[in-house]
Amino acid sequence: MIKQSYRCGVAAAMNILGGKWKLNILWVLSKSEVLRFNALKREVKGITNIMLTRSLETLMAYDLVVKRDFQTIPPHTEYALTERGKDLIPFLQSLDDWGKKNLID
Repeated sequence: MIKQSYRCGVAAAMNILGGKWKLNILWVLSKSEVLRFNALKREVKGITNIMLTRSLETLMAYDLVVKRDFQTIPPHTEYALTERGKDLIPFLQSLDDWGKKNLID
């Protein structure tokens, strides 16, 4: 994990979770125990392979997501939330509730 010095928890969290895709990826993973790369890509509408890979790498670097590689041909990998990632689920649920209440007609 990469440590930086912050005085504000929101700034620290947004440094990791900011951007278009990471919260979406975490939300999709929170709805499934594990997902393979292509299933995750299908669920996160509009994301490219490169952006999914980069976002997953960041989330794994901060111990929010874990990758399980089965070392098979063709490749078989699965992604899941870590315990630290699961700690975000109440926040994600609140954000989802707020978005539905305030932003969706």
